[in-house]
Amino acid sequence: MDGGSEDTDLHDEITEPTWTGQVSQRIGTNRGTVIGTLIEQGFRRLRGVTLPPAEVAAQLKTYVRHEDDDQAIHKILDQWPVVVLTGADGSGRFSTALDVLRRRVGENIRQVRREPDEAFHTAGLQETKTGWILDLRAEQPPAGFGRELVEDADRLPEGSCLVVLMSTTAWAKCGQGATEIARPLEGPPRKDILRKQLKHAPFAIKIDKWLAPEPISRSLDSLLPTQVAAWANAIITTEDIERRNGRSASDASPDTDYFKGLVLEVVKAAEDWRTELLNWHNTHSDSAYRNYLLAAAVLEGASSDKIYEASASLATALKETPEPRSGQQGLGVVALTHTANADLQPDGTIRFRYHNYAEAVVDYFLDDRPHLLEEFTRWTAAQVTTLGEADLAAPLAQRVSHWTVHYTARHRRTSLLRSLAAQWSSSYADAACDLLVLAAIDDHAGALARSAYRRWAKETDTLGTDFKVVLIRAFQRLASIYPTSMLSRIAELATPAHQDAVHSDKVTAAISQALNVLWDQDDQRSAIHKQLTQWAGDHRKPQQSAAQSTFAHLATRRTPNGPALLTDSQITTEWLTDMWRSALPTNAWSPIVAQAFAYWMQTALDTPDFSPTIQQIFLHAVHRPTDPHYSAPRMIAMQNLLYSWAPAPPSQQPSDATQLRDQLLTRLRAEDPAAPPDAHAPRP
Repeated sequence: MDGGSEDTDLHDEITEPTWTGQVSQRIGTNRGTVIGTLIEQGFRRLRGVTLPPAEVAAQLKTYVRHEDDDQAIHKILDQWPVVVLTGADGSGRFSTALDVLRRRVGENIRQVRREPDEAFHTAGLQETKTGWILDLRAEQPPAGFGRELVEDADRLPEGSCLVVLMSTTAWAKCGQGATEIARPLEGPPRKDILRKQLKHAPFAIKIDKWLAPEPISRSLDSLLPTQVAAWANAIITTEDIERRNGRSASDASPDTDYFKGLVLEVVKAAEDWRTELLNWHNTHSDSAYRNYLLAAAVLEGASSDKIYEASASLATALKETPEPRSGQQGLGVVALTHTANADLQPDGTIRFRYHNYAEAVVDYFLDDRPHLLEEFTRWTAAQVTTLGEADLAAPLAQRVSHWTVHYTARHRRTSLLRSLAAQWSSSYADAACDLLVLAAIDDHAGALARSAYRRWAKETDTLGTDFKVVLIRAFQRLASIYPTSMLSRIAELATPAHQDAVHSDKVTAAISQALNVLWDQDDQRSAIHKQLTQWAGDHRKPQQSAAQSTFAHLATRRTPNGPALLTDSQITTEWLTDMWRSALPTNAWSPIVAQAFAYWMQTALDTPDFSPTIQQIFLHAVHRPTDPHYSAPRMIAMQNLLYSWAPAPPSQQPSDATQLRDQLLTRLRAEDPAAPPDAHAPRP
């Protein structure tokens, strides 16, 4: 993904969490495409489409097959077309599933598409000669799930097989009576994994020399397979740094102090530098040093003057009084950079000497100063919009987004996620939307983030206008993989928290745009139609409110020929009648319903061909011929809507609108079963 000199861009070494395996990438030279790529890959997987062979091959590029696991899995699949892979996070369940399925079914590998915690039925997998992956790593299936897998295994089409991924704890609770189809993954020797990952370094490395030192070999034995990637990244980056400085670590004798020092640096980097940073902070208690270190970590790759100024603004943000820096008072860039374990490059930019050091500094601060989280978030978010240079701002936004998702998953808290997204929503909305989407599909933070979004959507009075708009945009994008839950989130945001609350024009426009975009997608329209029907028929008020606001936004859709819903050949008059019946504001006034109603009435006035159908819809929305009794609340609601569309101020001559209004009111009253008979009607 590189596309230019790293000396001119912010960069960082990151771990891609889209698959269970991990892939080292550089952020900064890709002009903001890394997160977009991760989101695109995650969407393809979660949509249940066939995984591109190139992505599968890339995932398995550094995968090492464990023969005992492999033989046990194939033995199960030879007897049943379903196998359950259990293990801890990072045990390689997804990679193992890809490796097994690619050899059994070829390139036709798909992940089962489903809403989180949605019931699963094997009968729903109808494609032949397909390898399916059911990812339940973040879920707890119900008791008896294992027996159901065994009993329904024969429902899989010919040549197809299913690999289920689950935690060891979850399987222990739901796998009774089906232990014969499960395999707990052990994984290959960790040195074998590290060896293969180092073989794919961008330059030649003397691998055996790095595998031999006792500090590395001892540490590897206790790692999960996925965790070995951090060690490979540390070795590769250490070699890279040494080569840039004119030295070759692989050529050094393993007995020299130089190489032993490099080994210790690799160990510290792979273990997140926590002990090293603790010692550093115990030694440097001066805020000037600490703020410069933190500013350099956030802005690594920026010019020294930007980082120097940023450290002063960080002090102010943390409510400290920075030391005066006029003349030669205080510490200068050279001294501060050296103390921060960084180097001042010939082009004036600042780089840390060690792999993963920048992210480790930020993680240390977030753990060490939790009471400053809000201040630090505001300052960090502001750096993205104040750098002024796109080549710096976009990579920084991506690095901060990755840190935020990592923090969310590690601490199981969404405060940083919400704070950062809320601030960016006003000045860097695209980055805020990407952040929310990335967190929602992340393997480790996804369930927590999506649960938080549900809470936020219900707390509309606590959200700023710009943040609401960004949330709606994120829900719209996520609806392609979680249609039911994300449509619910949009509906919750569309429903004001209080009866007298009114959405701003920006929020209303965002809701309408999201619903319109989803409605125009063939695979989404049927889901929305079904969901609206269910909500409209539900006895619970939140569901009824969701149906009302969602339908009203769709009812405002316009075409040159009239309301889009009315001119859609796939929409029946009966359904429109039911939805308008549900949308009538019988409890509280709804501006969006009034807007939609006015548009339909104006269409009835301007287009005579539509007038009978529209009047029939509104008449039956209030009272169907089959209704056993008359509904006063619906009649009052319709009367209020009619007078809202065509008011009746004093001393005004009747217009076409008032005549249509009065005509419809007369027909409504006539259809009241309790209305007195017309005195002028002919008697039988």
